[in-house]
Amino acid sequence: MLRATHGIGRGIAAATIPLVLLTACGGGHTTKVAVSGVVGSWRGPGADRITLSQDHTFVSHDLGKRSDHCPAGRNSGTWGFFVDDGDSGAAVSHKAASGDRIGLSFDGDNSQEFPCFVGLAVVDGGKSLCETTDPDDPCSVGVKLTREK
Repeated sequence: MLRATHGIGRGIAAATIPLVLLTACGGGHTTKVAVSGVVGSWRGPGADRITLSQDHTFVSHDLGKRSDHCPAGRNSGTWGFFVDDGDSGAAVSHKAASGDRIGLSFDGDNSQEFPCFVGLAVVDGGKSLCETTDPDDPCSVGVKLTREK
């Protein structure tokens, strides 16, 4: 279950995932990294790409396009690492210094009943990001991004 809620302001977004599901894929599949380990530009197959900034904003192109709720093309929004919210779930934190899963909340997406929310898993020792919708499979969507040089 993935649920995103929007609050007041551009940088406020939270996502809840049952903690049991979040930890189910921990094994050796994802890698915990610092913010500096994901800041920068990442490119995937075709036009899929994203630039994650230190201030927890992002600009993307075609990321999330495989979802019925996400717009294709150029988008922007905020990102954060998933952290334990103390309520047997997890929330996206724009203040967390490290993590192995990232939640993206898209700007201007408050009008839909099911807003676009994209999850990225840090894999390959921090060398890749995978778009994911399944906590048991870090690369469930089949989109793997690598750092642009």
